[in-house]
Amino acid sequence: MFDSREVRDDHDLLTIRTTLGKSSWGTGLFYEHLPSENDPLLWIPDIVAWCYGAGGDWLRRVRPLMGNVIDTRLP
Repeated sequence: MFDSREVRDDHDLLTIRTTLGKSSWGTGLFYEHLPSENDPLLWIPDIVAWCYGAGGDWLRRVRPLMGNVIDTRLP
């Protein structure tokens, strides 16, 4: 699930396709955009992502909850 940001939902699709490359269609990956208030499970990644972006002490506090970080920003 992805938190819907309406006008940015297409950017998510582009990022997924770019990251997976030509194999994106054969992965069986399924995703859905939902407004974050509709699904409490979206609250957790929102909190972690906010802390990561805030940096400093917030990043230190949330680091134990995180696995590997993969930068998916397009060049």
